[in-house]
Amino acid sequence: MATSPSSLPLDARGKRILVENVDRISNLPDDVLLMILTSLSTEEAVKTCILSKRWGDVWKQLPFLNFDMKYTLKYDVKYLANRSDYVAQLITKVINNHYGHLLCCTIHHFSYQSRNGMLESWIQSLIHVKHTKTLVLLNLLGHRKRARVINLSPNMFSHPTLETLYMNRYDLETAHAFNGCHNLLVLKLEKICVEVGVLNTIIASCPSLKVLVLDIKWYSQIGCFKIYNNNLKLLHLACTDIDGIEVSAALLDIFSTDNFITKDNFVLTAPRLLQCSKNYWAGDGKIPHMSYNISYNAKDEENVGYGYVVSKHTDLLLRFTSLAVSVDLMNPEEVYMLQQVLVAWEGEIKDLEIFFKHNNVPKELEGESSIGGEQEKIWEKGNWFFNADFRIKVVRMYNFSGSNIEELALVFLLVTEGRVTKKLMIKTSSYPASMKLEIEAIVDKLKQLPERNKRLSIECF
Repeated sequence: MATSPSSLPLDARGKRILVENVDRISNLPDDVLLMILTSLSTEEAVKTCILSKRWGDVWKQLPFLNFDMKYTLKYDVKYLANRSDYVAQLITKVINNHYGHLLCCTIHHFSYQSRNGMLESWIQSLIHVKHTKTLVLLNLLGHRKRARVINLSPNMFSHPTLETLYMNRYDLETAHAFNGCHNLLVLKLEKICVEVGVLNTIIASCPSLKVLVLDIKWYSQIGCFKIYNNNLKLLHLACTDIDGIEVSAALLDIFSTDNFITKDNFVLTAPRLLQCSKNYWAGDGKIPHMSYNISYNAKDEENVGYGYVVSKHTDLLLRFTSLAVSVDLMNPEEVYMLQQVLVAWEGEIKDLEIFFKHNNVPKELEGESSIGGEQEKIWEKGNWFFNADFRIKVVRMYNFSGSNIEELALVFLLVTEGRVTKKLMIKTSSYPASMKLEIEAIVDKLKQLPERNKRLSIECF
């Protein structure tokens, strides 16, 4: 069929042009089409099935699915139950029509789906059929009595492929769904209401956890919350008042809290954090704080605790104003990890404590010069060690060695780049007289630097 000249599109000069009607995108291989679809929402990706037969099944291979029912809120609330039920049926259809396994699935749902069994059906399919690795569940409406309650079948979250589980805005009345959860490595429970005994059982049922993030409101403040886990690397804890909290974690490197947990009812047994957490508990413990023993384990390829801290998706660092780190600046891997934490930190740190470790370089890094090549450039002024807006109000340094080139480079960098705004302090009170004089001489040199902020106080304590 010939194309009518009058139907041809116009160019910028008003002349008719002939457009070649060839769909070259559809000729691309599936993996390239999937890369295109991953930039779309799940709803938009599914809609591509109407473009042509070629696109019909491509979306079914997506590694991620994201369902958000809050968009139905634009409809009249009195029709919300029926509307959400219709959307829920569409979600079920998408899950059932998807091919293969999923890396991650996120579901924002209403309490209706918790009550009518739809949510449990989705979870069952996603975990036990789709073998989803990361599952994120968020309850959108839960203000009415029992609207937040979620009751799931025993062993629901127990499956070897499920590694990460996020739950937000639920009331957990039993621990049955977590029976035998040796598979979970990351568990995040936020805005959760629960009895202390139930949460104790949940945590005990997940002995392989490496990351545990809790924001808990207790049904009753009577009882003792207990965490005993020898695999845990990161623990974030926020909860309402309770009689007592006991934590025993032999490998814990990162502990943080953003609410008022005091030492009076809190026992933390974490030998790797002993040095960089003691000063926080010596105070009133009433500021959002993170204690981080920076450590690199070559055998732990993911370094999951560190990865969780610096990830933009978790926004964990946005919660805190105080940071204590323990780091060996002779270890290039630890230096890099420290740099990544400081770059990820947005805004100002009110208090930063640095505990310097020595002789902690792993065997596989022996022989590498931590002040040669690219490593030396880390300490140069104007480099990428900090982001542009990074500032610290007060810095306290412990176990500082006047003969350690890296430690000297860091303190000079902090001063010359104006990163410390109020006070920089180096502890010398426990040093012998000769070493104390050496550090005091360094402090005098820092005070004389022409680049330093004149309002910055530099002193020993």
